[in-house]
Amino acid sequence: MTARTPTFRPVLSQCRGALLALAIAFGACAAPVAHAANPGDWWVYVANDYPDDVKDLLAQGADPNVRYQNGQPALMRAVVDGAWKVFDVIAADKRTDVNAENPAGETPLMYLAIAGQTERAKKLIARGAQVNRLGWTPLHYAASKGQMEMARMLLGKKAMVNAPAPGGETPLMMAALGGNREMVDLLIKAGADVTTRDLKSQSAADWARNGKSAAVATYLTTKVAQADEAKRARRAASPAPVEADAATGADAAAQGSAQGAAQPAVETSGASMGVAPGAAPAAGAPAPAGSASAPAAAPSVGGVSGVKLNNYDTPAAP
Repeated sequence: MTARTPTFRPVLSQCRGALLALAIAFGACAAPVAHAANPGDWWVYVANDYPDDVKDLLAQGADPNVRYQNGQPALMRAVVDGAWKVFDVIAADKRTDVNAENPAGETPLMYLAIAGQTERAKKLIARGAQVNRLGWTPLHYAASKGQMEMARMLLGKKAMVNAPAPGGETPLMMAALGGNREMVDLLIKAGADVTTRDLKSQSAADWARNGKSAAVATYLTTKVAQADEAKRARRAASPAPVEADAATGADAAAQGSAQGAAQPAVETSGASMGVAPGAAPAAGAPAPAGSASAPAAAPSVGGVSGVKLNNYDTPAAP
């Protein structure tokens, strides 16, 4: 009996070869995509300031707006890591959202303001970064760290010098808290109102006292007194109201006398109005200066979120 050779073996062998070739081809094509989407490699490159590697990943489709595990956009994470070459690469990508906020509501420009990176801030503004925004602003952050060059640049870009933070804090209050007389003078010259108070009735002078800067507190108190005196002088110099002519005045006086005789006098003293002498002011009335509780948290080294930036406790070197 003649042995029969199965006819399906050559076919199976061919199929296996084709599948192997297909798998190799697919693997070769798929590897770069998997690599581009690998967040581990991305953050390693950012932390070590490897611009060429980041640029390669971006060219392969990596998202420049990807967020770190704490919610920071990549652009802000580069500032935290001091990875300035990588920052420049990400900032130059047209897909990058230059106004992306971290969970604390801070933006890349605010981080640059703390770090004193004026030239990079200029480029980011040219790309559309917002100088003015609701709440804390880049000027608040620059003022809090004494970044003079940055503050001048922001003011030159129409930064609102009296912009209120959520608690009513102004850039001047942040400069006062830091005890920075030079920054205080810069902001006052730009139009900062020394008489403004925050929602806790704290003035810039109060913020200086809270920051243990007695000299700046005294200086600001003097500025407030000068501002109040100027207001009184303006009121005194304003024109007096126009007096009615004699005939009209006489008629009005006669009419008023007649009405007064027809109606009983109305008491306006505290007792008649139901207000006891020495009663406490109504709820919501401004508290006296210095009696308010401690101010709301000002931008820390890393702003409101408290993110620790690299050696940005002090102003950047010129």
